[in-house]
Amino acid sequence: MLIAQTWKFAFSLLFAAALVSCASRVPAQSVTQNSGSPLSDSEKSTRLESPAPIKKNLVDVPGSNEERLGALERALEQQTAKLDQLHKIILEQQKTIQLLTGSGKGVPPMNHAQDARATIQPVNHAEDKRPPLSVEERLKKVEGRVADIGPVKFSGDLRLRSESFFGLSNSLANGNNPAVLGNELSMRHRLRVRARLAMTGAIGDEFEWGLRLASGSFADNISTNQTLTDFYNRKPFGLDQAFISYKPRGVPGLRLQGGKFEAPWMSTEMTIDSDVMIEGLNESYTRKFENSKLTELKFVAWQSPFLERNSAFVRNSNGTVNIEQSRRGGRDLALYGGQVSSSFAFNPKVGLKLSLADLYFSGTQFISPVQVWGNQLQLPVTFTIPASGSTPAQTITTQVSIPRDFLVAGNGNLGLTNASNNATNRDGRLASGFNLVDLLARLELKHSKRWPVTVLLNFVTNTQTHDVVTAGPGGADLILPNNENNGFWGEVQIGQTKARGDMQFGYTFMQIEKDAVLTPFNMSDITQQSDMRGHRLVFSYAADPRVTFTVTGIVTQRPNGLLGPFGTTPPGSFNLPTKRLQLDTVIKF
Repeated sequence: MLIAQTWKFAFSLLFAAALVSCASRVPAQSVTQNSGSPLSDSEKSTRLESPAPIKKNLVDVPGSNEERLGALERALEQQTAKLDQLHKIILEQQKTIQLLTGSGKGVPPMNHAQDARATIQPVNHAEDKRPPLSVEERLKKVEGRVADIGPVKFSGDLRLRSESFFGLSNSLANGNNPAVLGNELSMRHRLRVRARLAMTGAIGDEFEWGLRLASGSFADNISTNQTLTDFYNRKPFGLDQAFISYKPRGVPGLRLQGGKFEAPWMSTEMTIDSDVMIEGLNESYTRKFENSKLTELKFVAWQSPFLERNSAFVRNSNGTVNIEQSRRGGRDLALYGGQVSSSFAFNPKVGLKLSLADLYFSGTQFISPVQVWGNQLQLPVTFTIPASGSTPAQTITTQVSIPRDFLVAGNGNLGLTNASNNATNRDGRLASGFNLVDLLARLELKHSKRWPVTVLLNFVTNTQTHDVVTAGPGGADLILPNNENNGFWGEVQIGQTKARGDMQFGYTFMQIEKDAVLTPFNMSDITQQSDMRGHRLVFSYAADPRVTFTVTGIVTQRPNGLLGPFGTTPPGSFNLPTKRLQLDTVIKF
């Protein structure tokens, strides 16, 4: 219908244009004959009536030729006004067509003096070029693309830390009294920085993903701190997280996750440091309850390999293949576990969370406690230079660097890993296996809006501790009983750091026995990660919801002396508590 109206207006315009053309060609003297006699009435009517619908009685107007010409001019002005009105209507019709067809730009406005047929030519779609998109159309396209890839969120934090150590000592013979052990070392001060940048997103309702980069030494898996040293060299910034999560719509509460991610179970730093990013797979199922004191029940399981070993090939002394040793020598190291946790809300101001977890570290009998620095393994070596002339004998402790890849993935396939404070046998390997039963309770009291109270209790026991084999008299094996399998963590927090001016106070007591946990993975801010007793005091102030100042003091003690429960520390040996002071400024974005 719209096209028909357009054609109708176009034909009207053509007819009006023809009228104007005919009228403009009538000169003033043409209203009389060549002889000077006036035209007959029939001739006048024929000449004026044929080109356009001008009134027939125009020639009947009495008066001179000038009066008749004036009447003709007025009639032409009326026709011009009608043409202008038709021109406006056509422009409105063009705009309507543009809106309905979605074109970005319309046809240029018509001048009524132009040929109207130019606007009604058939469109050649093969030659039509799409005009630029409008702002609204561009926004729709962007929204469509965002809907395809899902929303993406960027976040991160930056922390500056000043850290000082006091009361450091070694376990060598005392310089003033060689009969005892320990020498006090000088204070240590360092500046450190932590930078993390995260990107997370979702694809549809079922898939989520995340990436995070973080600072820190690649060889240090329990810290993202980077010490400001080494002649202003560039600092590492590596992959800290990379995961994909799947939440099927058909099973609400179920989540499957794979990659490198935060520990999916409830824990404290006594068992695993907060900077350790687990690798592998985990599965969780969460069930929420309404109108009940039990508000949530959650089950989590995980399979996390942490050392993929090269295939082993071991021969017996007679040259035959030792199948059992080959199988054990090529066994990968992994962490398997599961946890069940529950949340209770006794009233709006009192909440309680309880959890029971089991963490089984498979293959730990292959671990030798050797420190890793970058791509080099630092093997500690102690040797004695005998006395010569007037020079007394000297005992020197140093480190030998061996490429990590050669020992871990090469022919040696020794499976060396980070430093450990756990008990070792005389062959240098760990004495115990590690299967940790972890109990945790978290009580939240929200009677004060600004000063909420959180109480956290954590108890862990290792069910796979074994007696320690050391060298006895005459080189024979000496078996020492190992009862060092328990750890306790108690923490209290008062306050919060959510709004400007908020403050928080915290105190933590920790006691970790020698083989209670696998020490390459737990808390990094204590002098030694097991065979220790410690106290931590924390004060935080929120200068802004995204800016926090924190002061932390940590005091660490050795309850069994410098040589621990399986060594013989001479009476009177040095055993000062180690004190650590941290001043932090954290900015979140």
